Amino acid sequence: MKLFLDRNKTLLPRIDYIFLLTRIMTLVGIVWFCLYDNHNDIESWFFEAIIATYAAQLILFYAGLKGKFNLKLGYLTAIIYDLFFIPLFINLTGSHESSFFLLYFLTVSVAAYVLTFWFATVATAICSLSYIVLFYKGLTLDNVFDFIMRVGFLWAYFLFLSYASEYLRRSERRILKLFDTLNLRTSELEKSQAQLEIIYENTRILAAILDADSVVKEVMRIMQNTLQYNNYALIFQDKRGKFYYRARSIEGHDNFHLKAIDMTGMELVQKASEMQESLRLKNIRGRDDYQPLNDKAHSVMIVPMTAHGQTHGLLLAESVEEDYFRDRDIQLLSIVARSAALALENAELHKRAEELTIIDELTETYNYRYFVQKLQEEKKRAYRYNLPLSLIMVDIDWFKKINDSYGHEVGNVVLKELSDVIKSCIRDVDIFCRYGGEEFVVILPQTAQVEASRIGERIRERVEQMVVDAGEDRRLKITVSVGVTSYPENGKSHEDLVSVADQALYRAKGSGKNLVCII
Repeated sequence: MKLFLDRNKTLLPRIDYIFLLTRIMTLVGIVWFCLYDNHNDIESWFFEAIIATYAAQLILFYAGLKGKFNLKLGYLTAIIYDLFFIPLFINLTGSHESSFFLLYFLTVSVAAYVLTFWFATVATAICSLSYIVLFYKGLTLDNVFDFIMRVGFLWAYFLFLSYASEYLRRSERRILKLFDTLNLRTSELEKSQAQLEIIYENTRILAAILDADSVVKEVMRIMQNTLQYNNYALIFQDKRGKFYYRARSIEGHDNFHLKAIDMTGMELVQKASEMQESLRLKNIRGRDDYQPLNDKAHSVMIVPMTAHGQTHGLLLAESVEEDYFRDRDIQLLSIVARSAALALENAELHKRAEELTIIDELTETYNYRYFVQKLQEEKKRAYRYNLPLSLIMVDIDWFKKINDSYGHEVGNVVLKELSDVIKSCIRDVDIFCRYGGEEFVVILPQTAQVEASRIGERIRERVEQMVVDAGEDRRLKITVSVGVTSYPENGKSHEDLVSVADQALYRAKGSGKNLVCII
């Protein structure tokens, strides 16, 4: 049967020095009592023997603390010594009237901390029995309550300490297990990082790329310049499960235009993706489960880009020679594939993080900062390719009155529902932003002024039909004023477009509101 609790590995502060300090303080108290209290009826040599044995036990414990022997034995000898010493000392210092019965609490504390529950219970029972024997002779009706309280409190103290110790020990084990797991994962990551620094010499640049398109271009560069393949491709899978070529190169001619893959006759690609395993075929001539990039290709290898159990796409390489690829080629391409998968994950995380900084929290539309950036980009694109570009500004009529009458919470509901209505009136390619306060703006790429005015009118009509629930059985009807402007009709710069759209909006407001004005 196990005697000691296992405390070799612990997060909690050890009580070794605290215990030694309490023993020293107890020894000082005993010496003080022996020197200054009146105990003429007891031989002085007896107290000297107690002091000497107590000091010897302290020295023994200190030796264990310094590693001379197992410290658990030091605790055990201290507990056994106390079981004999404390009753004797209490008996010499007034029996049931002695205040040294408090030393039992030190013994119980140590027993609960270092011994298993049942052995600690035995130690507490011995303490109780010895105190009962000492107290029995002086037990009267006047002090029986004190006696019961002392013994009862000793047991309550022991049970509480045992429960707390066991609870802390269980929590500690869970935390240590978690730390071990984290240390293991950290060790694996550090080992993987060390390998990456050696093996991934030609792919480490991928880790710094935070744009998916740039990752694709870098992978294509590595496959051409480093791995020196003549025919290769990156295959992605969309949310509907359809596969498509994201980029491909045939005999040195790169093509970054997306191309859907007819999976009839391309079962090998789907198999590699689903199994997350690399495939290498010595000769693909005559096969009906793979359609090559190059009609002259004889051998092929397909490697999934997998990270954290998720496949982000596949890398494909072909050769016009039969049985061209070896195990080393699979290993090298797998290194590139794993690095590319991690880079794509990083790019996706970066994209999501950027979205968090450009999204208006209340209306879930883009914010003003993003609007300025996208308007500049769309204006440059429209100028470069001679394309139309339109801008719609929307402002809620009498919004301040709504806030003053119903409160800002109702005003927020109005803003949310208005944004939902506007989203339903525009295309996916249109850029919908909150311009500020109750003003919204929509960038319409490749949209002429006539079509933009129709969209503005559609927004106005839908809003006019909208009913907002203001709570307490109140229903609100709102209207909006809309300003529309377009490039190249109004201004050369993006600042001109914003200024003209703003003028159109204020003209709509000044003309009676609930109108669409075009400049």
